[in-house]
Amino acid sequence: MTRTKRAVFTYSTSLLFTAVTMIVGLVAVPLLLRWLGTERYGAFRATADWCGYLSLLELGIGGALLPLLAKAAGQNDKTTLQQTVVAGIRAYARVTAFMVLGGLVLIVSIRNLVPVSEGNVFDLRLAVFVAVLGLALTPLLPFQHLLQALQKGYRVNLLLLLQSLLITSSALLLAYSGWGITGQMMAVVLGGVFFFGTLTVTELRRYPLIRKAAFDKATSTTEWHQLWDLNRPTVVRQLCGRVSVMSDRIIVAALLGPAMVVPLFVTQRLAEFARSQVQSIGSATWAGLAELHATGEHEAFNERLLELTSLVAGLSMGILVPIVAYNRHFVGLWVGAEHYAGDLVTVVAGCGAFLLTITTIWDWVFDGTGRVARLLPVTIVSTTINLGLSLMLTLRFGVVGPLLGTLCAVAITNLWYVPVLLRRVFHVSPRRLVQSAAVPMAWGVPYAALAWWLGHSRPAVGWGGLALEMTSLAASYCLVWWLVMLKAADRDIHLARIRGLFGLGN
Repeated sequence: MTRTKRAVFTYSTSLLFTAVTMIVGLVAVPLLLRWLGTERYGAFRATADWCGYLSLLELGIGGALLPLLAKAAGQNDKTTLQQTVVAGIRAYARVTAFMVLGGLVLIVSIRNLVPVSEGNVFDLRLAVFVAVLGLALTPLLPFQHLLQALQKGYRVNLLLLLQSLLITSSALLLAYSGWGITGQMMAVVLGGVFFFGTLTVTELRRYPLIRKAAFDKATSTTEWHQLWDLNRPTVVRQLCGRVSVMSDRIIVAALLGPAMVVPLFVTQRLAEFARSQVQSIGSATWAGLAELHATGEHEAFNERLLELTSLVAGLSMGILVPIVAYNRHFVGLWVGAEHYAGDLVTVVAGCGAFLLTITTIWDWVFDGTGRVARLLPVTIVSTTINLGLSLMLTLRFGVVGPLLGTLCAVAITNLWYVPVLLRRVFHVSPRRLVQSAAVPMAWGVPYAALAWWLGHSRPAVGWGGLALEMTSLAASYCLVWWLVMLKAADRDIHLARIRGLFGLGN
């Protein structure tokens, strides 16, 4: 199977995952709000984010493991590939103890981090305890990284889809049965058991040497030392990434109360879905880019990055603009207009999603080729600006504060510095790179104005009308992008890939 086919399959299954989970979420979230109440549901969301910080105690092993696996896969070195997985399992097993200790500290302190009413304190702490039990699955993470490095992310996505359906159905059942915050966390852990259990069993059948070597006491291997050499800059990057992007609900819960997490969550939900979906293009293609770099095809590597930037920018504008224009109708139909956080939150969330999508694609280049240390200075500066602005702006402007902090930090730092760094390290032209993203943005201005007018010029529409209008706007922009913004040579390249994908030849 070619790189293009693997990337398309991975992206297609990611699209399926997003579509199904979004539809299921439309039904599930109003029911969870009804059965749990605003405080308990908001507390669960904030608590889940706090538990996510425990993953930082894995010390960057995952980010260090991916480029090592991608390099071995690109060179078709099966022995090194398996030895790297074994090194990852052992490394994760060692750090799991530190993660559990961190979880015990979180159990004690969670009341101060997520302030809830007295009647929900025990429920909150028990939920964290359940999350700590789920950390036992941590040493199995290398099997997921293995499939991603082999450019078989489509298998991961299908398993994630089944996991998501299991989590949602369990969460609904437990919420209806009165299990509260703890029940929601139990559903998450149950989904993890299914996902990692299935993944581990199937991969051990394909790579039996992993099972044999995992119990070997010897750990002083080349792969072991490479993993720990690369993990130090990776853990700093992961810490900064979590603080920058994943702490919004934590800040709102701490400064404004758990109940205010709900309008923040539901108002930016569509934008988050769109961002994750477009970013999944990078997840589907990073291993292929890493393979090009590992095999010395540097010119092809640079051209693919420029094509990818243009593609991601165009799709982002096409999808995000209708979301921003019609989001108030969507939230009103979904959970009620009383939970809508306002147009300012919607616009800022949409702009932030666009910039984060572009810069994340660029970051993948460094992560996938093992050059994550080159991003540390700009990452640390951006995170510091983000955290400081988010706290100040939340106190001043309310729930929009964390989103404004993230938007400003990305615009001030990553947006201009990462292209400069790409030129230094990979000899990518900053002018061509910025142009690849700027052209769809320029065409998106009149498109955004038209969409905003259509979305605000008349009363709310039903689900059918909402879907029709948003889809029509997105399709119209994508058609203009294809016919006008793309060069004829680029269209020919994309058409050739589509024909090759379906075996149509020339």
